[in-house]
Amino acid sequence: MTTPPIAPFADSPAVKLHRATALLDRISDRYLRAHHGIPYSDFVVLLVVRVLGEPTQREIADDLSVSRASVTQRLEGLRANGLVEVRPHPRDARARLVRLTSEGGALLDRAWRGLDGRQDGVDAGVDLELLGGLLDRVIANALGVLAAGAGDQA
Repeated sequence: MTTPPIAPFADSPAVKLHRATALLDRISDRYLRAHHGIPYSDFVVLLVVRVLGEPTQREIADDLSVSRASVTQRLEGLRANGLVEVRPHPRDARARLVRLTSEGGALLDRAWRGLDGRQDGVDAGVDLELLGGLLDRVIANALGVLAAGAGDQA
């Protein structure tokens, strides 16, 4: 017998946002594996490398809110597949810089176009401009809370 969810918890916007994100990640992962041969987790690393330019592994980890060990593991597979290059930082012996190879950039472009062009009905009936604005507000609020050190107390 299953216990019904506690109503306030199940109705929480944070829980709903987390669930929506997890479902969208799963849909994206299925598509990327089937059509481009990479998991969503690799795709987001490639995307972050593109957006940040030539980031350090630490910058990638910080941007994705994951451990450096997780990024190191992802990068090793991407490097082995010729999608990224990893080299020592010229001014910090402890840091490594990451950049997309031409093959990695081309794969990212194809995968992005494929994801962006999918008509799978996930956003049916959704005002995407309104949703985008609301999410921007939540992100800004969350960054403000973190910057203020709030939420650290029990």
